[in-house]
Amino acid sequence: SSKLAQIGLHSFHLDVEARWQGMDPANVLLETIRTYAEHSHREVHRVHRNLTGLSDDDQASLTWKAEDQFQKMKEAVGANLEFLGSIGNLIREVQASGSLPGLDGKPSCMPQGSKAMQNLLQMFVREWSSDGLEERRVCFDKLLGSLDSHLQPQLDQAKVSGAPPPKVLCPGVQLGRLFFEVLARGYATEACESSPLFFFGGEFVRKHCTQHGARRIQPFVLQTCNRFRAEDHIRVVAIPDVDIAEGTLPPVRFGDFVRLYDTANARGSYDAMLTAFALDTSSNIFRYVRTAAHVIRPGGLWANFGPLSYDADHDEAHGNGVELSWEELRYAVSHFFDIQDQAFVSAFYASNAESMMQIQYSCIFFKAVRNNKPSPGIGGT
Repeated sequence: SSKLAQIGLHSFHLDVEARWQGMDPANVLLETIRTYAEHSHREVHRVHRNLTGLSDDDQASLTWKAEDQFQKMKEAVGANLEFLGSIGNLIREVQASGSLPGLDGKPSCMPQGSKAMQNLLQMFVREWSSDGLEERRVCFDKLLGSLDSHLQPQLDQAKVSGAPPPKVLCPGVQLGRLFFEVLARGYATEACESSPLFFFGGEFVRKHCTQHGARRIQPFVLQTCNRFRAEDHIRVVAIPDVDIAEGTLPPVRFGDFVRLYDTANARGSYDAMLTAFALDTSSNIFRYVRTAAHVIRPGGLWANFGPLSYDADHDEAHGNGVELSWEELRYAVSHFFDIQDQAFVSAFYASNAESMMQIQYSCIFFKAVRNNKPSPGIGGT
């Protein structure tokens, strides 16, 4: 089972329902937002109906009046829908301009249903709020520490000499926070993301969330179970938790890593690659490893952090995915990289930190250095 499905969040499977079959992909995203809005309103009214249906004796035992709960949940849902509506407006703008290659056909990872939007909201918490700081830190400290230990001397030398800084690639960058942190260190950085919702979420941050605390969401409003305190589910989360200076966060490329970088020009063009909860999203993990070997120069770094949940949505045209153990994956990686460090690290992913129910993952962290072996079948080789 996947890391998102296990916590009731994952909804990246595209069942080709009659309702959406043949629909423009951008309209599928907009329909997903509308579906979440309908679901949210139903849930709030369900809670209200159940509370007001209690006997007078039972209602007398409530610490929080039913009507007050209903009103607070309505307001929280309204805040979330306003936020998601703004992302919907961005999708419409891109749809009208036709400026995003990949939305004129079926993307590799098209979301559907209300759970996809819940996942998106919680990813904003993970990546762009102070509430997600500890969850990010466990992952980012490993990756950024590996990057600095490997490339800091080269970066310092480039600053003195005026040479270009080392180039870093961040595939599967989700909402872009890792991308932002690498850029802030002074590296020349490029990123890509294949999930349309994550891509547009990241674009929304880049274009419309540049001031600290510019937006406020209440992402856990529908999670009425497993609460410690009465108002845990309606707590407010401010986004972002940093100022993003204009022009400091370049656009992320939209598309799948193994397709975007399967070119001759990409060969050996990066000094490092960082992957966070991304390696196991590929439908062909062997090709993912070979593509990593293709783009990283000999002596360059690959640092990875994440589980092996294999929660990709496999395009039927490309067959089913293969779920490797770490033992098997390590063997595949070691063809092209010398693994210098590895560890299993416990971590959460897009979790509700105030919930009584938590799913913790044992994530594989590795730091590997590219050897000289050619990467077959990639970039025309």
